[in-house]
Amino acid sequence: MYKFTVDPNYCGKNLPGWFLVSTYLQKKLGEKIKFIPYKDFDECRNACFSGEIDIVYANPFDWVVYMNELDFIPIAKPINHFDEVLVCSKNIKSYTQLTKPINIISAHKKTFVHMMGLFLLEKNEIDLESCKFSFCGSYQSVIKDLLQSKFDLGFVFNEVYEKSSKIIKDQLNILDASNDGFAFHSFCISQKLASYQSEILYAIENFDKKLLNDVGFEGFEAVNEDEIFTISSLASEYIESLR
Repeated sequence: MYKFTVDPNYCGKNLPGWFLVSTYLQKKLGEKIKFIPYKDFDECRNACFSGEIDIVYANPFDWVVYMNELDFIPIAKPINHFDEVLVCSKNIKSYTQLTKPINIISAHKKTFVHMMGLFLLEKNEIDLESCKFSFCGSYQSVIKDLLQSKFDLGFVFNEVYEKSSKIIKDQLNILDASNDGFAFHSFCISQKLASYQSEILYAIENFDKKLLNDVGFEGFEAVNEDEIFTISSLASEYIESLR
Protein backbone atom coordinates (compact mmCIF):
# COMPACT_ATOMS: atom_id res chain seq x y z
CA MET A 1 0.00 0.00 0.00
CA TYR A 2 1.15 3.52 -0.83
CA LYS A 3 0.09 6.57 1.21
CA PHE A 4 -0.86 9.98 -0.13
CA THR A 5 -1.27 13.32 1.63
CA VAL A 6 -1.58 17.01 0.82
CA ASP A 7 -0.35 20.26 2.31
CA PRO A 8 -2.37 20.82 5.54
CA ASN A 9 -3.74 24.06 4.07
CA TYR A 10 -5.90 21.87 1.83
CA CYS A 11 -7.14 19.55 4.57
CA GLY A 12 -9.68 22.10 5.74
CA LYS A 13 -11.21 22.52 2.29
CA ASN A 14 -11.97 20.36 -0.73
CA LEU A 15 -11.19 17.35 1.46
CA PRO A 16 -13.63 15.00 -0.34
CA GLY A 17 -11.93 15.94 -3.61
CA TRP A 18 -8.54 14.79 -2.35
CA PHE A 19 -10.00 11.45 -1.31
CA LEU A 20 -11.28 11.15 -4.89
CA VAL A 21 -7.79 11.96 -6.22
CA SER A 22 -6.46 9.07 -4.15
CA THR A 23 -9.11 6.73 -5.56
CA TYR A 24 -8.39 7.95 -9.09
CA LEU A 25 -4.63 7.37 -8.77
CA GLN A 26 -5.27 3.96 -7.30
CA LYS A 27 -7.32 2.95 -10.34
CA LYS A 28 -4.81 4.37 -12.81
CA LEU A 29 -1.79 2.69 -11.20
CA GLY A 30 -3.47 -0.55 -10.20
CA GLU A 31 -1.97 -0.14 -6.74
CA LYS A 32 -3.66 0.44 -3.40
CA ILE A 33 -3.31 4.09 -2.31
CA LYS A 34 -4.59 5.48 0.99
CA PHE A 35 -5.21 9.19 1.53
CA ILE A 36 -4.17 10.50 4.96
CA PRO A 37 -4.88 14.16 5.86
CA TYR A 38 -2.82 15.92 8.54
CA LYS A 39 -3.93 18.82 10.69
CA ASP A 40 -0.78 20.95 10.63
CA PHE A 41 2.58 21.46 8.94
CA ASP A 42 4.67 19.70 11.56
CA GLU A 43 2.46 16.60 11.68
CA CYS A 44 2.59 16.31 7.89
CA ARG A 45 6.35 16.84 7.75
CA ASN A 46 6.95 14.26 10.48
CA ALA A 47 4.92 11.71 8.52
CA CYS A 48 7.00 12.34 5.40
CA PHE A 49 10.29 12.14 7.25
CA SER A 50 9.27 8.93 9.00
CA GLY A 51 8.74 7.28 5.62
CA GLU A 52 4.97 6.99 5.92
CA ILE A 53 4.16 9.01 2.79
CA ASP A 54 4.82 8.11 -0.85
CA ILE A 55 2.87 10.84 -2.68
CA VAL A 56 2.49 14.37 -1.34
CA TYR A 57 1.02 17.55 -2.75
CA ALA A 58 3.43 19.90 -1.00
CA ASN A 59 3.99 23.63 -0.64
CA PRO A 60 7.19 24.98 -2.25
CA PHE A 61 9.19 25.08 0.97
CA ASP A 62 8.34 21.47 1.81
CA TRP A 63 8.85 19.97 -1.62
CA VAL A 64 12.33 21.47 -1.78
CA VAL A 65 13.13 19.92 1.62
CA TYR A 66 11.65 16.56 0.62
CA MET A 67 13.58 16.63 -2.65
CA ASN A 68 16.90 17.53 -1.03
CA GLU A 69 16.66 15.40 2.09
CA LEU A 70 14.37 12.49 1.16
CA ASP A 71 15.00 12.21 -2.59
CA PHE A 72 11.36 12.91 -3.43
CA ILE A 73 10.73 13.85 -7.05
CA PRO A 74 8.58 16.94 -7.85
CA ILE A 75 6.55 16.00 -10.91
CA ALA A 76 3.43 18.15 -11.39
CA LYS A 77 2.27 21.67 -10.54
CA PRO A 78 -1.07 23.49 -10.91
CA ILE A 79 -1.58 25.45 -14.13
CA ASN A 80 -1.67 29.26 -13.74
CA HIS A 81 -1.59 29.00 -9.96
CA PHE A 82 1.26 30.47 -7.92
CA ASP A 83 2.01 30.97 -4.25
CA GLU A 84 2.13 34.64 -3.26
CA VAL A 85 2.02 36.50 0.05
CA LEU A 86 0.00 39.50 1.15
CA VAL A 87 1.16 41.66 4.04
CA CYS A 88 -2.11 42.55 5.75
CA SER A 89 -3.36 44.48 8.75
CA LYS A 90 -6.71 45.37 10.24
CA ASN A 91 -5.78 48.77 11.63
CA ILE A 92 -2.67 49.85 9.73
CA LYS A 93 -2.79 51.11 6.15
CA SER A 94 0.87 51.95 5.50
CA TYR A 95 4.30 50.82 6.67
CA THR A 96 4.88 54.41 7.81
CA GLN A 97 2.27 53.94 10.55
CA LEU A 98 4.20 51.11 12.20
CA THR A 99 5.80 51.60 15.61
CA LYS A 100 8.35 49.32 17.26
CA PRO A 101 8.13 46.55 18.18
CA ILE A 102 6.16 45.35 15.16
CA ASN A 103 4.06 42.32 16.08
CA ILE A 104 3.63 39.97 13.13
CA ILE A 105 1.59 36.78 12.84
CA SER A 106 2.54 34.05 10.37
CA ALA A 107 1.45 30.45 9.87
CA HIS A 108 4.88 28.85 10.24
CA LYS A 109 8.49 29.91 9.97
CA LYS A 110 9.20 27.05 7.56
CA THR A 111 6.95 28.14 4.69
CA PHE A 112 7.56 29.95 1.44
CA VAL A 113 4.84 32.42 2.42
CA HIS A 114 6.83 33.43 5.51
CA MET A 115 10.04 33.64 3.52
CA MET A 116 8.45 35.90 0.90
CA GLY A 117 6.90 38.01 3.64
CA LEU A 118 10.37 38.65 5.06
CA PHE A 119 11.60 39.61 1.59
CA LEU A 120 8.81 42.20 1.28
CA LEU A 121 9.62 43.71 4.67
CA GLU A 122 13.31 43.97 3.81
CA LYS A 123 12.47 45.49 0.42
CA ASN A 124 10.60 48.21 2.27
CA GLU A 125 13.51 48.74 4.66
CA ILE A 126 11.71 47.34 7.68
CA ASP A 127 14.29 46.33 10.29
CA LEU A 128 13.59 42.66 11.05
CA GLU A 129 15.25 43.10 14.45
CA SER A 130 12.34 45.37 15.36
CA CYS A 131 9.81 42.66 14.46
CA LYS A 132 8.36 40.16 16.91
CA PHE A 133 7.03 37.06 15.10
CA SER A 134 4.37 34.66 16.33
CA PHE A 135 3.28 31.48 14.56
CA CYS A 136 -0.26 30.13 14.61
CA GLY A 137 0.05 26.94 12.54
CA SER A 138 -2.34 27.67 9.67
CA TYR A 139 -3.00 30.32 7.02
CA GLN A 140 -6.64 30.57 8.09
CA SER A 141 -5.62 31.36 11.67
CA VAL A 142 -3.46 34.25 10.45
CA ILE A 143 -6.56 36.00 9.13
CA LYS A 144 -8.52 35.16 12.29
CA ASP A 145 -5.83 36.69 14.52
CA LEU A 146 -5.60 39.80 12.34
CA LEU A 147 -9.36 40.34 12.51
CA GLN A 148 -9.14 40.19 16.30
CA SER A 149 -6.49 42.95 16.18
CA LYS A 150 -3.98 40.76 18.01
CA PHE A 151 -1.12 41.72 15.68
CA ASP A 152 0.08 44.70 13.66
CA LEU A 153 0.75 42.69 10.49
CA GLY A 154 0.17 39.22 9.13
CA PHE A 155 1.62 37.19 6.27
CA VAL A 156 -1.45 35.97 4.39
CA PHE A 157 -1.35 33.27 1.72
CA ASN A 158 -2.93 34.76 -1.42
CA GLU A 159 -5.11 31.71 -2.07
CA VAL A 160 -6.65 31.88 1.41
CA TYR A 161 -7.31 35.61 1.05
CA GLU A 162 -8.89 35.20 -2.39
CA LYS A 163 -11.28 32.54 -1.12
CA SER A 164 -12.29 34.59 1.93
CA SER A 165 -15.67 36.31 2.06
CA LYS A 166 -16.15 39.95 1.09
CA ILE A 167 -16.90 40.73 4.74
CA ILE A 168 -13.46 39.47 5.75
CA LYS A 169 -11.65 41.16 2.86
CA ASP A 170 -13.30 44.49 3.65
CA GLN A 171 -11.79 44.39 7.15
CA LEU A 172 -8.22 43.83 5.97
CA ASN A 173 -5.81 46.39 4.57
CA ILE A 174 -3.22 45.08 2.10
CA LEU A 175 0.03 46.94 2.68
CA ASP A 176 2.07 44.91 0.22
CA ALA A 177 1.92 41.83 -2.00
CA SER A 178 4.36 39.68 -3.89
CA ASN A 179 3.73 39.18 -7.58
CA ASP A 180 6.60 36.93 -8.58
CA GLY A 181 4.64 34.16 -10.30
CA PHE A 182 7.23 31.45 -9.80
CA ALA A 183 6.56 29.58 -6.52
CA PHE A 184 4.09 26.71 -6.60
CA HIS A 185 2.85 23.62 -4.80
CA SER A 186 3.86 20.35 -6.41
CA PHE A 187 2.89 16.70 -6.46
CA CYS A 188 5.98 14.79 -5.32
CA ILE A 189 6.68 11.07 -5.21
CA SER A 190 9.07 9.03 -3.10
CA GLN A 191 11.74 6.78 -4.55
CA LYS A 192 9.43 3.82 -3.90
CA LEU A 193 7.24 5.18 -6.71
CA ALA A 194 10.03 6.37 -9.01
CA SER A 195 9.34 3.58 -11.49
CA TYR A 196 5.75 4.88 -11.77
CA GLN A 197 6.78 8.49 -12.40
CA SER A 198 5.58 8.73 -16.00
CA GLU A 199 2.30 6.95 -15.23
CA ILE A 200 1.58 9.17 -12.23
CA LEU A 201 2.40 12.34 -14.15
CA TYR A 202 0.17 11.27 -17.04
CA ALA A 203 -2.67 10.50 -14.62
CA ILE A 204 -2.34 13.88 -12.88
CA GLU A 205 -2.14 15.78 -16.18
CA ASN A 206 -5.37 14.09 -17.24
CA PHE A 207 -7.64 14.73 -14.27
CA ASP A 208 -11.16 15.16 -15.64
CA LYS A 209 -13.08 18.42 -15.16
CA LYS A 210 -15.12 17.12 -12.24
CA LEU A 211 -12.04 16.04 -10.32
CA LEU A 212 -10.35 19.37 -11.02
CA ASN A 213 -13.43 21.22 -9.79
CA ASP A 214 -13.48 19.04 -6.68
CA VAL A 215 -9.93 20.10 -5.73
CA GLY A 216 -10.26 23.66 -7.04
CA PHE A 217 -7.73 23.83 -9.88
CA GLU A 218 -7.87 24.40 -13.62
CA GLY A 219 -5.36 21.64 -14.36
CA PHE A 220 -1.87 20.32 -13.72
CA GLU A 221 1.30 20.21 -15.80
CA ALA A 222 4.83 18.83 -15.51
CA VAL A 223 7.44 20.63 -13.43
CA ASN A 224 10.57 21.45 -15.43
CA GLU A 225 14.21 21.50 -14.33
CA ASP A 226 14.57 25.29 -14.57
CA GLU A 227 11.64 25.77 -12.21
CA ILE A 228 13.08 23.27 -9.76
CA PHE A 229 16.46 25.02 -9.84
CA THR A 230 14.99 28.51 -9.31
CA ILE A 231 12.77 27.60 -6.38
CA SER A 232 15.22 25.23 -4.71
CA SER A 233 18.00 27.84 -4.90
CA LEU A 234 15.91 30.44 -3.09
CA ALA A 235 14.41 28.02 -0.59
CA SER A 236 17.70 26.29 0.18
CA GLU A 237 19.34 29.61 1.03
CA TYR A 238 16.48 30.44 3.40
CA ILE A 239 16.47 26.93 4.91
CA GLU A 240 20.18 27.24 5.62
CA SER A 241 19.54 30.51 7.48
CA LEU A 242 17.17 28.65 9.84
CA ARG A 243 19.78 26.13 10.95
